[in-house]
Amino acid sequence: MDKHSFFTNNLAQTVADIRSLKIQGATEVARAGLKALLEIPDDKINQAIDELISARPTEPLLQNCLTLVWLKGNSVIKPTLARLDDIKEEIIKNGLPLIKDESNILTHCHSSTVVELLKRARQKGINFKVYLTETRPAFQGRITGKELVAAGISSTMITDSEAAFLVSQEDNRKIDLVLFGADAITSDGGAINKVGSYGIALSAQQAKIPLYIAATLLKFSPRPIVIEERAGKEIWKKKPRDLIILNPSFDLIPPELITSYICEFGQIKPEKVKTMVKKNYPWIVSSRKYQVESIKGTTPYKSYLHLGEKVDPKIHIIADFVLGVEKRTDFEEVAGGVAAESSVGTWTRVETEIKEVFDRLHARVLVADKESGFLQIAYPLDLFEAGNIPQLLSSVAGNIFGLREVKNLKLLDLILPGKYVQSFAGPALGIDGIRKLTGVFDRPLIGCIIKPKLGLDARAHAQVVRDVFEGGVDFVKDDENLTSQTFNPFEKRVKEITRLCLHALTQVSRKIYAFNITAPTEIMTERAKLVKDKGGNCVMVDFLTAGFAAVQTLRHKNSDLIIHGHRAMHAAFDRFPNHGISMLVLGKLARLAGVDSLHTGTVVGKMEGEKEEVRKINQFLLSEWYGVKPVLPVASGGLHPGLVPDLIKILGKEVLLNFGGGIHGHPNGPRAGAVAVMSAVEATQKGIPLLEYGKTNEELAIALEHWNVERSGGEK
Repeated sequence: MDKHSFFTNNLAQTVADIRSLKIQGATEVARAGLKALLEIPDDKINQAIDELISARPTEPLLQNCLTLVWLKGNSVIKPTLARLDDIKEEIIKNGLPLIKDESNILTHCHSSTVVELLKRARQKGINFKVYLTETRPAFQGRITGKELVAAGISSTMITDSEAAFLVSQEDNRKIDLVLFGADAITSDGGAINKVGSYGIALSAQQAKIPLYIAATLLKFSPRPIVIEERAGKEIWKKKPRDLIILNPSFDLIPPELITSYICEFGQIKPEKVKTMVKKNYPWIVSSRKYQVESIKGTTPYKSYLHLGEKVDPKIHIIADFVLGVEKRTDFEEVAGGVAAESSVGTWTRVETEIKEVFDRLHARVLVADKESGFLQIAYPLDLFEAGNIPQLLSSVAGNIFGLREVKNLKLLDLILPGKYVQSFAGPALGIDGIRKLTGVFDRPLIGCIIKPKLGLDARAHAQVVRDVFEGGVDFVKDDENLTSQTFNPFEKRVKEITRLCLHALTQVSRKIYAFNITAPTEIMTERAKLVKDKGGNCVMVDFLTAGFAAVQTLRHKNSDLIIHGHRAMHAAFDRFPNHGISMLVLGKLARLAGVDSLHTGTVVGKMEGEKEEVRKINQFLLSEWYGVKPVLPVASGGLHPGLVPDLIKILGKEVLLNFGGGIHGHPNGPRAGAVAVMSAVEATQKGIPLLEYGKTNEELAIALEHWNVERSGGEK
């Protein structure tokens, strides 16, 4: 079926009439285009818009009106037509004060807005003369002349080449005002009008005659405007064969030659135009449509589509995304754009592209489902440097997030081949090493975050650490905000805690303290060395704020220290379901970088995440992965003893449960809080309801009452 088979006769005729200049004047062209769309089915609007735009690609008013339809749908067509009428009236109202009795006005080409302004002035009894150019080769000025004479306005036609002569005269024909329309307004406030306008504008400036442009700001173009070169036969049909004819349609009037624009918002200086457009017509400067002449037909993006194909997962990195595009945008083409920009391509074809290289290295779009937004791209492994997380992210999560055609994009998963995974160090100890160090194998590990998170000095901080260790917990950590502030310097905190706790408490179950060493990489490595020298066994890194490369450096220099990974800032990446980077991906990268334990979210409490998402992340961290050691998942945030049964039921035993306020908020203090948590774990391990177990465990009973727990797990 012919691609134009859905076109009505009216649309096809409109396209032809716009292209042949049978329809003239920017407003009339825009009106004709909008009217032609009224009878087009909604699912065919985008194709019809492309056809209309191609008929007059240099006409911003047409583009901007049709872009609004593209964004909002055909329900805006009639209101836009009505708005064009209103705008013309507003321009006329704002321009009338410039038309004075006994004045001489020069205009060029044909502008329906200028003609209507002059006619309205005459209707109000103002007597003036108009000089108008013939406007070769299409003689648009003759249209102006006919309309002005019919309106009873004294009018004199001149040839285009007479205009400068007329402007320079100081006799009774002296020009008082030059009044043009405009086909387009440039991003710096210049005007595109019929060729010859620039010469008249220069002459007017020399003669100190004001030049006003009567035009709607809907003619603003945020893009560079290409001057249309029309056929030479319009000037001379039977020219000598070797004669070259130059026939540009327009030229540019620089903003410094324009006194003001007469627009729907009053008389506006050229330098204020862009601000007014952003304020009143924001879609013109923000819409993706036609910002790069529409990606349709001008990019190689669709050459990246390999829908339904299978690739070898041993030599490809496969990325799953969810992609959103602007309404009526070609989803598959944008999908190809994501693949191109994240591998070997760009928005246009380039001369340096070698076919053999493209065939071997270009990313392949395997799935592009517009309905769900699901996008799967396979990247040849040769695109990536072994052991380099920043380079991986620069490709699969880099500039593609800034593509104009992309409305939203989220990296959901990365399926990495064994060869690539094994190029990373991964955890030095992992969950097995942590359990071996603590001697705890048959229950969840229990941890505590020191509260208040900030404010304690090093000695007071160390005493709280000792209290909770004595209460039975296995693991204690700094808060993510605590590094080396003046009230609690890092070096002093390390000395106090290792002296008071790690060396003093030498039970069968050895304790772990995670010192937060997050800082610039060089300082981090120095702090890790201090921890090791003082007999510490664990450091904590806010791995997203410090960076994956910093974690990799730390791992290579400290292979016998546990690295506890805190995910501060993760919500900036993973909070929204359709934009960013998922926690699963962040978890995979953290495991590659070398963390031994990792915060993944909890399923109850103040930091509650989606249960299935947390389970999926935890399952991955614990799974076999080409020999890379499993990572200990960490749940924390809003936990207290009453939640322990639910936590273990949902997350299992291969987890570190981290309590903050749920320990320190105990009425009898942090040591009692730690005892209460450990009692809750014991009760759950034995299958005894918490309230029952609390009858013989005072600290637990007090905690359950304090947090309003009235069943074995949960709150009132």
